[in-house]
Amino acid sequence: MVDSLLSILQGEIQEHGPIRFDHFMEKALYHSNLGFYSSGQTRTGIKGDFLTPVSTGPVLGQLLALQLDELFATLRRPSSLFLCEQGADRGFLAHDLLDSICQSHPNLSSVVQLHIIEPCPTLAQQQKSRLAKIQNNISIHWHSDLSSFKPHSTPVFFYSSELIDSFPVRLARFSSGQWMERFVTEKEGRLEWMDRPAEKDLLSRMDIWKIPRSEGFMAEIRPNAATWIRTLSQQIQQGMILTLDYGMLAPELYHSSRSSGTLMSISRHTPSPDPLINPGRQDLTAHVNFTELIEEGEKSGLTTLGLSDFSGALTRLATPLLHDHQPMPEKWVRNFNHLTHPAFFGKSHRILIQGKNLPVGFRPSIAPL
Repeated sequence: MVDSLLSILQGEIQEHGPIRFDHFMEKALYHSNLGFYSSGQTRTGIKGDFLTPVSTGPVLGQLLALQLDELFATLRRPSSLFLCEQGADRGFLAHDLLDSICQSHPNLSSVVQLHIIEPCPTLAQQQKSRLAKIQNNISIHWHSDLSSFKPHSTPVFFYSSELIDSFPVRLARFSSGQWMERFVTEKEGRLEWMDRPAEKDLLSRMDIWKIPRSEGFMAEIRPNAATWIRTLSQQIQQGMILTLDYGMLAPELYHSSRSSGTLMSISRHTPSPDPLINPGRQDLTAHVNFTELIEEGEKSGLTTLGLSDFSGALTRLATPLLHDHQPMPEKWVRNFNHLTHPAFFGKSHRILIQGKNLPVGFRPSIAPL
């Protein structure tokens, strides 16, 4: 009989003592068999636990295909161009993007290859099933981690949707004049919080972001974000990187008015009051610090081309379609409105646009003016 993730975590705590929250979050989301994502169960859409920009329809993939075609023309139509997606879930966005290439951008279909970064075998198999028909026309490759994706001199169009928000976070809480780090312990069969004085490495991150030292203030620090963007910059010699996610610049994210932090747990479209219950059966997420991705990216050789909310970025991409003499189908318009309306994803989600070794003066349509 397979142990529950709760019993596995309890056993680890009993043997080694309380665990840091980022370690708990890593296991809760990515345990090889029992993690929320790695289990391969349906997580997005009406029948899942939450909606994403991808689960509302194919328009996001179609708009990204327009931006890809623009990049292709700007680079003077190279003989090879790599697409790369990380955090592809069950492959919906990849399918929509490749389908749009085949239907509306035939000049790209003989040039592009898709590379998917996927460490979870169960999800990789679901992606392969969803993309099987398209693979007859476009070459698709899978990699277990980002470091094994080696495009060399081939230009890359890298994109991710709601990837970074699921990177594990360390939790800090200002209490009685000092920063405390939140750990997870076990008591009478339940997981509970336990705070310990924050160590120097965490304190230095708090100082960098100038996080308010006010009683009870909560903040999340994401250890792997800087490593991720540095690795990505090292792997790509030329291209664009689009990071689609919910988050803010650091001054807004760590503003004194946001004293409760942004960590959320959700299951079946309902927020949960306790991130520690039912590990592996509810999502854990925290807002992205876009300032960190911008600054670490620039240190690693990337150029920041802009940060825009969905409303502005996707409207700019869609402008040629919206101004066409033929009106778009009603279903397309509904999907577009879901992506751009402030009540849906339009203001909550943002797109960070970064580039490397692109032609001087190139300003992608998706970027703000």
